Amino acid sequence: MKKKGTLFIISGPSQVGKDSVITAIKKIKSLNLKSIVTNTTRPRRPGEKNGQQLNFLTDKQFNKLIKTNQLLEWACVRGYKFGTPKKEILSALNKGYNLIINVDVQGATKINKLINNCILIFITAESPAEIKKRIYASYKMTTKQKAYRWQEAKKELKAMKLYDYIVINRWQKLPETVNKVVKIIKKHIENRA
Repeated sequence: MKKKGTLFIISGPSQVGKDSVITAIKKIKSLNLKSIVTNTTRPRRPGEKNGQQLNFLTDKQFNKLIKTNQLLEWACVRGYKFGTPKKEILSALNKGYNLIINVDVQGATKINKLINNCILIFITAESPAEIKKRIYASYKMTTKQKAYRWQEAKKELKAMKLYDYIVINRWQKLPETVNKVVKIIKKHIENRA
């Protein structure tokens, strides 16, 4: 019988480099990680393509997924809905694929209760002060958005203790962070082999 795959969940506060870590890891062909695209109602940003970073849905489309129980979890984040597709995740895991997804703290804890072979990895910065600095240095957000993200980050940091691993993404040290996460992934993949 084929072994089930492992689900690696990456979470962490705003501006700590989660997407950059995942993008770099997905390029490592030897890991053979699949990624499942999250659904959202938030508007598409410049350069984003539907079905690559996210599946961009209307409220009506998203609500239909909720009603028909097609999401493993969903949450409202910054006024928009985000949800993890159930069928795609369960199907890939049952076929023995290892997956990596970016899910917020509340979503990660929900999925962890539903799927018993999850590895939760929390990406953070060197300190809360560094996270605040990165958030406020972002030119993509308004002052109000920055303040909201910082309040959100403080709550997320409290949930850090629920994670299997905490990885610090030091400023301009992305390759080091990626290596740390790769070691974690390899350890769990090799232990299953």
